[in-house]
Amino acid sequence: MPSNSPKPALLGLQEPRVRALPLSRTDTLIDDVLDICDLANIRCDPWQEGALEATSSIDAEGQWAATEFGILVSRQQGKGNILLPYELAHLFLWPREDGAPKLIGHTAHEGATAREAFRRARRAILASPILRAELVGGGRQTAQGVTGISTGNGNWAIELKNGNRLIFFTRTGSAGVGISFDVLIVDEAQHSPLTILEALLPTTDASPNKQVLFTGTVPKEDQDGEYFEGIRDRGRIGGFERTGWIEHTPVGSDDPDTAAKIDLGDPQVWREGNPGLGIRLAWKTVQDDWDRMGQTNPDAFSRQRLSIWPSRKAAEAVKLSDLDIEVWKRHADEDAAVAGDGVVLSLALGRGGGYGTIGAAVRVDTESIAVEHIHTAAQTRWIAPMLKELKAQYGNALVVLDAKNAAAVIGALDAAGIKYLAMNLDEIAAAHTLFIEHVNAGLVPHRPQDEVTRSLELATTRNIGRAGVTWEQSDPTKPVSMAQAVTWALWGVLKSEASPKKRMPPPPRAAVVARSDVARDEFDLASARF
Repeated sequence: MPSNSPKPALLGLQEPRVRALPLSRTDTLIDDVLDICDLANIRCDPWQEGALEATSSIDAEGQWAATEFGILVSRQQGKGNILLPYELAHLFLWPREDGAPKLIGHTAHEGATAREAFRRARRAILASPILRAELVGGGRQTAQGVTGISTGNGNWAIELKNGNRLIFFTRTGSAGVGISFDVLIVDEAQHSPLTILEALLPTTDASPNKQVLFTGTVPKEDQDGEYFEGIRDRGRIGGFERTGWIEHTPVGSDDPDTAAKIDLGDPQVWREGNPGLGIRLAWKTVQDDWDRMGQTNPDAFSRQRLSIWPSRKAAEAVKLSDLDIEVWKRHADEDAAVAGDGVVLSLALGRGGGYGTIGAAVRVDTESIAVEHIHTAAQTRWIAPMLKELKAQYGNALVVLDAKNAAAVIGALDAAGIKYLAMNLDEIAAAHTLFIEHVNAGLVPHRPQDEVTRSLELATTRNIGRAGVTWEQSDPTKPVSMAQAVTWALWGVLKSEASPKKRMPPPPRAAVVARSDVARDEFDLASARF
């Protein structure tokens, strides 16, 4: 067993096992961050400086290289020494190019976490005469408190003379509504339900140089960490233009097979999953955790202390779905493009909202419905403008989507005035069944789009309660958004045909007004208007 002091072989900088930088990166503003650390008397460990160097990456135009950046690290490692310098640098050193006041938001799942982060920022600023002088009113002490710092209504805020603000708040269903952030920190990202992010993430869309930083641990089974999982998947794959990812995890922990064989009691594994071990986290603390949980709850130890979070296991190809892919291929037709009246559009987002797909379908004869892949691209800001344009192009086409899947863009769609039909679980399951039935019966003509065929080949299914099944990724590297999009578009055609058409009310029937129908004191018949 390890002693309370680090073993010599385990000393030194703990590099993250995964460090994926955005492809757009050309430089970093880490020197600015270190300057603010000096002013605020913040001492960062090497691994924390490494994370700050990555998150402050810029592209060739001086914009943030990563519009989304995720950091996975276990508890009690000193994550606050990444978030605080990051926030202070944005607040004090990096203004908006247009000169407008900058708004930085720090949100946490627990109110206590958000409040503690605010207190740390307040202490650091008030302890530095140079930083304190930049507060509204110079940070003077008044009967109401310190000028430039407010704590009302559950939101804690710090405001500078130039209008820049840093606010701390707890995530709720209405969090961020009516606010436009330039930078957003999503702490405790392992607990970020898509219903919450539906309101929160669009708050950065209007910023000319936005960045969202996600930090968290491995989600528990009852926590909705789907968006954080999507960033993790993209980070592990790597090669994305605007996505960055760092994780401090043991070797082999991303593969479901090798992760199950990791020796949880190995001190080297402890070091790999705890970058602050021997610095901010005592060896005896981890030893105590292992003694306490090693036999009774090893899964909790691996999740909380080692950040072991395997990727989803790939499904066997023969079990992927009931779709007859050969029938699908036989009905590829260059002339089967979706056009004309009655076009239905569909939207599907990749897990975590890292990319989106727009599909379309239209009735072509009494039995057949043609489907088509319109567009797929990374990120989501392009979706609302394109859907609005396509709706107009196809004569106010119906748009169908899964509201949970599309949570990251619902706010943008609403802001653009795009009306859509949100599918419930029963309808999503029905769409899957109807699509497979139509394809296998040879009733779905389509243009020969290899990317759609590939998506259908690699898509597996998952249960959605008692409703049935729907498409699912067979592994993180095999997206299913194209399979989802054409499936939902076909369902949209059937749904629109089954829905009763609105009828205009009949015009009022003509009537004859007799003199006896008019009282003596009422208007004269000669002046009556009909």
